[in-house]
Order: sequence, then C-alpha cells, then structure tokens
Amino acid sequence: MQTNRRQFLKTVAGTGALYGISPWQGTAADLIPDATPVRKGKTLVAVFLRGGIDGLNVVVPHGDRYYYEYRSSLAIARPGRRDGAHELDEFFGLHPAASALKPFFDDGSAAALHAVGYAKNTRSHFEEQDTWETGVVGGSLSSDGWLNRHLASSAGHGPVRAVAISDNLPRMLRGDAPAYAIRGVEDLAMPETHTSPDALRNALARAYCTTPADHHCEARALLARTASATLEGTRQLESIARAGYEPANGAEYADNATARRFREAARLIKADIGTEVIQIDHGGWDTHNNQGGLTGGFPNRLRELTEAMAAFATDLGDKLDDVLLVTLSDFGRTVRENGSAGTDHGWANCMLALGGGLARSDKPVRGTWTGLAPEQLERGRDLQHSTDFRDVLADATALHLGNPNSPFLFPGHEVANTGLFKA
Repeated sequence: MQTNRRQFLKTVAGTGALYGISPWQGTAADLIPDATPVRKGKTLVAVFLRGGIDGLNVVVPHGDRYYYEYRSSLAIARPGRRDGAHELDEFFGLHPAASALKPFFDDGSAAALHAVGYAKNTRSHFEEQDTWETGVVGGSLSSDGWLNRHLASSAGHGPVRAVAISDNLPRMLRGDAPAYAIRGVEDLAMPETHTSPDALRNALARAYCTTPADHHCEARALLARTASATLEGTRQLESIARAGYEPANGAEYADNATARRFREAARLIKADIGTEVIQIDHGGWDTHNNQGGLTGGFPNRLRELTEAMAAFATDLGDKLDDVLLVTLSDFGRTVRENGSAGTDHGWANCMLALGGGLARSDKPVRGTWTGLAPEQLERGRDLQHSTDFRDVLADATALHLGNPNSPFLFPGHEVANTGLFKA
C-alpha cells in the first residue's frame, strides 16, 4: 500500500493519542551534524511560574528598609519577629509559606538568584513568556524554544529526552527536535484493543519503513526515523507506567495537581531512560488584587509549589545530585503594592534553584542586589536586573547538561557565567 506524507503524520499523531502522549516531532534535517553528547544521567527540570511571581515576597530583602516602606500590608516581617521570614542570611529571608525549602537552603542544595531579568522587558505576559521560552529578544514569534534548541544541538542517551508534564507542549520545547507532552505516566498504559501492543508496533514498523531490511524507503527515511523514535519512546513510557510507583525516603506528596506533576517528574528521573529535560508549569501568579502577605492566594500558591519541590527532592534522595531544577517566570512585580492590595507587572525577579547541579557556596542568595531606594529602581518603580536570565539558562545547559552550544541556544546574546552552577 502506498502511503503519502500527510497520511503518515496523521498516523503518528494517532499513535501518540492512543498512548496518551502528545509527541512534538519535526524534521531532523536542521540538527547540528556534530551534536555534542550530553552528560549521561543528568536532568534539568524547568518550572515556569506563569503570571509573574512576586519574587520580593518569595526571597524577602528584609535588610533593605525600603521594602517595608513600599509594602504596608504585604511585607513579611524580619526574621526573629512574629510570623517573620526564615533567615537565609543577614539580608534575605524566605517567606514562611516556603518553609518546606528551608532545610535544602541550609544544606546547600537550594539557592536563590535575585535581580534576574533583561534589558528590554515589556511587562506583557504574552511577550515576556514568549521571550523567556524562546530565549530570543525580539522576533521570538518565529522562533523555536531554547530547550528544543538544546535538544537539536546535542545528542542524548535515549528516545525520551524531553518531557513536559502537561496537556500541551510548551513553547520552550517546541521545534524540530522531538519532545513529549504527557499528563502523567499513569495515562500511558496501553488501552485494551483487539490488537496487542507489540503487533501494533510491528505493523507500524513495517508500514513506515522503520526496519533496515526495507530498501525501497529512501524517500521516506526521515519520516521512518520519526516513527521509530515515537514508537520506542511510547514503549519506554508505557513500561514505566505498568511498573507502578511508590515515593521513596519518606517523601509525601500532597493531593493536588502541582504535587502530582512533581511526583511524575521524580518517577521519570528514577526510571533512568535518558530523560534529561522535564518541564512543569505552575500558574496563578498574576496577583494584581488581594495578593495576600501571610495568608491568601499568593502564600497558598507558594506553599503548594515549595512543598511539591521539597517532596520531589526528598523522593529523589541521592539521585538529586544529578538533577538541577530552576524556576522561571514572566517578570517580577512592582516594589510598591497597589491600591488593590496587590502588585502589578514589574521588572527583575528571583529565580530558585534546587539540586546537585548548584555550585557550592556559603551564600544562599546569589547575584548582585540592585537595591530598592527610589534612585535605584527601574523607572522609579521596579527592581533593576543585574543578571540576564539567558546567562542563567545557558549555564544550566552548558555546565549541568554538558551542551557547549550556548550561542546557538541564545542567538544574539553574549553569555556571561553566573557562577551559580557547577560543571
């Protein structure tokens, strides 16, 4: 039977749906020929906090007196006072709702990087999420994601190199290199059909030239590789689903969607199938109204996030040494709270990092603090940035994953080392 390209792609899409996954797989023609092998066994987890998290109320600059002048109802008290921040050092503290991460800050496996951003922030959700996901400033609409460029410019150690634990593949993973979007590993168990899973795979392999014995498929060789990668990826993910899973080391995940995503991330990492990139979304951070200081929407979301991160780290145990988790967000929030007991779209922000990929330091909060005095603010309203977000992401991929192609990942940007991560 003759099969054209459109029919083939429809069949691959159908196969993905059957297995409960959403594979994004484009042509491999644009891959760098001399792609560098990544470091085996290492994983980067990118957590996108959509909406623009208020980093000033995550890692609190209690040593900057202007913080308290600008935030009459939202400010978190200094360490040592009632309901005060957990002391990280003489200048910064951790919001009480993020207390689950305090032990990891204490032992050096967690750190924060403050005043992160870039020079052309537009304060638009759409444009800034696009910029942070593509790593391209201006012209990002036609760009693939920076994590997809990582995949395209390196060689991995298995067919399931990148997974978004989501209904849809996020922008940062879209492009020519293959990546998967899954709701959870449990969704991948093969449904009951009249055709066995092995028979289905073998039939697809024969139909789409995924076996070397077929010498009449030169014109379709690229699509055949696509089918092979998709089928092998679904096979491995299905195998993980059927094996079942129990968290280790006394880790307890809460019964909410965020915790379930982190649980699935730990499960994929411990399955040891070569998954080097995992992406997780956590939204709800656009806190214009009734943000909440100690109680309310913001601290509740922060507690949900940080408890999930702590359970994830505990579950991994020694495997955390091979993992680096970083958080990203659209932008920071205004230094001054607004008239609706919230904060508006701002400039620089705080990023959190967790795992063995961190460079050891006696400083739990890294980066250069730019200050909250009126003359130090961006346009008189926002925290200035001192570290470009692309430098952080370039270091994560270069030092932790072992991909040296930073100019390809972040075109038009001259990368500077942040000192945050170790090789």
